[in-house]
Amino acid sequence: MFKVRTIDETIELIGEKFSNMYLEVFQVESVNSYGFILAKDIYATENVPHFNRSTVDGYAVSHSVTQLASSSIPVVLKNLGEVLMGEESKFQVSDEETVYVPTGGHLPSGADSVVMVENTELLKDEVIVNNPTSKWENVLLKGSDISTDDLVLKKGTMINERHIGVLTALGVKEVTVYKKIKCLVISTGDEIVRPHEAPKVGEIRDINTYTVSKYLENIGLIVTDTLVIKDDFLKYKKAILDGFNSNDIVITSGGSSVGTKDYTIKVMNEINAELLVHGINIKPGKPTIIARYNNKLFFGLPGQPTSAYVVLNTFINDMVSYIYGMKKRDLPYYEGELKMNVHSARGRRTYQLVEYNNGKVIPLFTKSGMMLALSKANGYIVISEFSEGLVAGTNVKVYRFGD
Repeated sequence: MFKVRTIDETIELIGEKFSNMYLEVFQVESVNSYGFILAKDIYATENVPHFNRSTVDGYAVSHSVTQLASSSIPVVLKNLGEVLMGEESKFQVSDEETVYVPTGGHLPSGADSVVMVENTELLKDEVIVNNPTSKWENVLLKGSDISTDDLVLKKGTMINERHIGVLTALGVKEVTVYKKIKCLVISTGDEIVRPHEAPKVGEIRDINTYTVSKYLENIGLIVTDTLVIKDDFLKYKKAILDGFNSNDIVITSGGSSVGTKDYTIKVMNEINAELLVHGINIKPGKPTIIARYNNKLFFGLPGQPTSAYVVLNTFINDMVSYIYGMKKRDLPYYEGELKMNVHSARGRRTYQLVEYNNGKVIPLFTKSGMMLALSKANGYIVISEFSEGLVAGTNVKVYRFGD
């Protein structure tokens, strides 16, 4: 029998049971760390920038001598020369002097602002300043971007190209990251055959192994293997146990309901797994199983492809966030107008496939096992378990698959 939990209860339970899941860590070069999750906070060991630098091409001055400068009454300063790009300035600027500094160049001692070159005129060894400046105008101060001991990146951050830029700016050679989560994906059922095989009457080609594994890879997980197991209890049990020996997560599709050959619950009981969820008030996807075995995650998806995909999309990102200790993020969405009525079964939160196009939201209705709607869908809408549906013309939020 099902013991149905709400979606919110399920997510809360996932957080409670898997937030301290053990994952190995290792060192990786910062420039090769893209897509990994930080296992330690990163603190700055130096200032960025590490010197006062100009943000424009112009002349370094003491701002106080330019306060009354204008095109009619300019300030005339002695030109000492030029700061070369990539070199430390050797100049000492007094109130009556200036030095040319390129964008990014080192601000000379004695200067506290830079007049843009457009607001000056060069006459032999003199510079005419036509505009006033304020203190530190057009200057990026030492440590103004990042200061020594600043917390730069938090543990649980998935490293992207912008983070790598920060790490290289700080001279961080290596970072400590988690090894990527490893997953085994199993499809079960006597009716399942591989895609290259011609199905007989009563058989269907394996779909879930491929949609599930590609989804997992797309969010940065490693799929170590994919299996198709017939409805054989002992083989199914062995495949799951072997999977746990070398993976962090075992995901199955099929066998999660209460039929005579739905063996998943029996396997969980025999291996003394902690059964956390059997049934969620979600449509589609009620017969979902979540369990914990030796501090590893078992995720049993429904066998129907659309149901399996919706359930995977709904929960796997939260699972991964809790395991890695990542901050949960708000899902991005589009807003649009629903073009047709959508019925919903009260008591179950409904995830309705839709096609979003220029503000128009078209529901894609499908029966269990049908695939075309899933291939057409570019998102979904969520209908509350307390609602019986939505009427055409309603403004709705469309969540993209994979976000």
